[in-house]
Amino acid sequence: MSGTDIPAFPPFMAFHAEAEYGMSETDSSGQPPASAGGLSSQQQLDRLLNDMRAALSDDAGTSVETEREGHAGASVSRLVALRQRAGRWLTSHRWGMRAWLMARRLLRRPVAAPQPAASRQREAFRALAEPALEEFLSGTARLSFDRPDQPMVSVLLVLYNQAALTLQCLRSLQQQGVPFELIVVDNASSDRTGELLKRLDGVEIIRNDHNAGFVEAVNQAAARAKGEHLLLLNNDAVLLPGAMARAHAQLAGDEVSGSVGARVVQLDGRLQEAGSIIYADGTCEGYGRDGHPSACEFMFRREVDYCSGVFLMTRRALFESLGGLDARYSPAYYEDADYCVRLLLAGYRNVYEPGAVVLHYEFGSSSNFEAAARLQAEHRRVFSERHDAFLSGQPVRDRATRPLARSRPDRPRLLYIDDRVPHASLGTGYPRCRQMVHELVALGFEVTFYPMWPASESWADIRATLPEEVEVMRPGGRLDLQSFLLSRHDVYSRIVVSRSHNMQFAGDAIARIRKRLREFELVYDAEAVTASREMLALELAGKTLSPRRRASMLQAELALAGQADQVIAVSEHEAGLFREAGCEHVSVIGHALDHDLTLASFDHRSGYLFVGALGDADSPNVDSLVWFVEDILPLLAAGQADPVELTVVGDCSADIRHRLERDGVTFTGRLDDLEPVFDRARVFIAPTRFAAGIPHKVHEAAAFGLPCVTTSLLARQLGWRHGRELLAADDAHDFAGHCHALHEDETLWAAVRQRGREAVERDCSPAAFRAAVESVFAP
Repeated sequence: MSGTDIPAFPPFMAFHAEAEYGMSETDSSGQPPASAGGLSSQQQLDRLLNDMRAALSDDAGTSVETEREGHAGASVSRLVALRQRAGRWLTSHRWGMRAWLMARRLLRRPVAAPQPAASRQREAFRALAEPALEEFLSGTARLSFDRPDQPMVSVLLVLYNQAALTLQCLRSLQQQGVPFELIVVDNASSDRTGELLKRLDGVEIIRNDHNAGFVEAVNQAAARAKGEHLLLLNNDAVLLPGAMARAHAQLAGDEVSGSVGARVVQLDGRLQEAGSIIYADGTCEGYGRDGHPSACEFMFRREVDYCSGVFLMTRRALFESLGGLDARYSPAYYEDADYCVRLLLAGYRNVYEPGAVVLHYEFGSSSNFEAAARLQAEHRRVFSERHDAFLSGQPVRDRATRPLARSRPDRPRLLYIDDRVPHASLGTGYPRCRQMVHELVALGFEVTFYPMWPASESWADIRATLPEEVEVMRPGGRLDLQSFLLSRHDVYSRIVVSRSHNMQFAGDAIARIRKRLREFELVYDAEAVTASREMLALELAGKTLSPRRRASMLQAELALAGQADQVIAVSEHEAGLFREAGCEHVSVIGHALDHDLTLASFDHRSGYLFVGALGDADSPNVDSLVWFVEDILPLLAAGQADPVELTVVGDCSADIRHRLERDGVTFTGRLDDLEPVFDRARVFIAPTRFAAGIPHKVHEAAAFGLPCVTTSLLARQLGWRHGRELLAADDAHDFAGHCHALHEDETLWAAVRQRGREAVERDCSPAAFRAAVESVFAP
């Protein structure tokens, strides 16, 4: 292989490492490749497969920008180089973010990619698989499978020659972690398949005296199955660990799911399919074919027309009730599409599950490509005649329709635009955003989340925050928003824009191209009226604002809602401001919390707790903590022998940490689980002097059962009363006095704790939150 045979965006660079894996081609004498480093062919193949698995891990593809339309080529982003040079310090400042976004446009020019040689990659794989089969059969080892009395899954494996590929498929089945039975149908193979089958234990084998084809053989095997679910599996497929478990979990957890398919990846690292599309003319297409397999478009669960029989799990009872695979498609081709359409017509869903990953040799069981093409064309005619009514509702085949056609049309599609992936630990409205997205998915929306700040989190971190059903455009970014909207011009019936600065930017972008987009409803989620926060910050800095200037600042922000069809505020107070400004359709969606009350008693707690991100030196969080540590903490420490304990939770810049380091002050950084720190502290502090919206952190503290000392600003925003649900003060001496009283007086502590918890249950009921979201977004 030459360097020009390598895709520019391969997850599997291992295929180019011929010296490492010993993957030179078989010579004319048919001799297998030499071993690498003394490893057997199977060991080399295992290393190769492990590298493939690592390349398809959550972080694969972070530095690769897949072309948005068609994914026909690849573009390699130079953005990573900029990130490495500039680092987080650049993008942590507003001026740095602007500079980065300007530079990013130049840095992301696509690099021309040579065409990958898929056939050469298959040859390279076989160059290891064939000697691995020889090593296995020449030894004494056996492949053993458990045969449970009540299997969850019955794996149906149809064989016709290709023993070397079958061995790798069988070995991958041993790493699935789901109780299954294996039923193999051998369609009169003439190669070494018979020898391989004699080395299997715990497998039910059906031997045909002729090549019955895939359809008949699957039906034969299904008639013997005992599992609740059936897995139709090609013998030229290799399952990555956990693939079967992910598919089974989806099928078992959703009674409306009739089948589940996998993310199928070709051996050269390109995607084969992420679910499949059926077009009005009966043709079919694997969505995303030849794209990067870890691109964001392929990393979310969704309902599809069908998934191919390379890996297709279905309910046995459904399979039997529908009569199995239709013999009209014998020996193969279109039987999977036909079965999935029959599931749809029966009221079930076909689900693409990106967490189930399968490597596919492709055409490993077909020796005559021309005959296969003729058979596909013939069965397409059969399929089109049988499902004429279904096809009349399918999209016309067109490249521009793929983003719309990739999912079933039953679910309304919604685009949600916010600054960042809404991790709860970020605070500042992100917990509410996260909960809203969850509720939108529960309402039946197919949600695309677009972060205006380029996202670099791993998929594992993203999925810890957002449901698997949400498409997250990673990296996203402001500069790509308009082109993204144009590429999805006919997809979304709702577009939600959160936060005023995003509404200003996105609103301008939408206004420029709105005539080119389908009809949709624009929803502005104000999250917080930031003008009031900015006015407080200016006054805190010693600047005097005239009434005219104050009114102008407020009016400028409220005017952003002018082009929105619907406005969402976080409180009745802020909703009133929008109504006074002339907005007609204004709703309120607050916060939702359902934390368990922490159980530690008063005597088993000590110290104070602060929670908030501290990356931006100009933020309300930084101002409040600086005020507390420099002005209030010395008052609390006066006359005490031991330092006052203060635990600070949240991302913190080095400069802020250095400035606020004191005896007794502990910085934990961001914590995924806050319950332990809330269970140790005795008092929660929120000394916020300028803010807007609703202070989620106070809601959260009260929900955990930690009584709070806040400023009167936060008390007003919450609608809570000093001496009842919290204690409030704006003077350093008063604030310190309230902290000391709440920390030392158990009776006061218990009373404020109880009333604060009751207030959260009243104001932040998950049921009320759900009802509010539904009232705004009900399809």
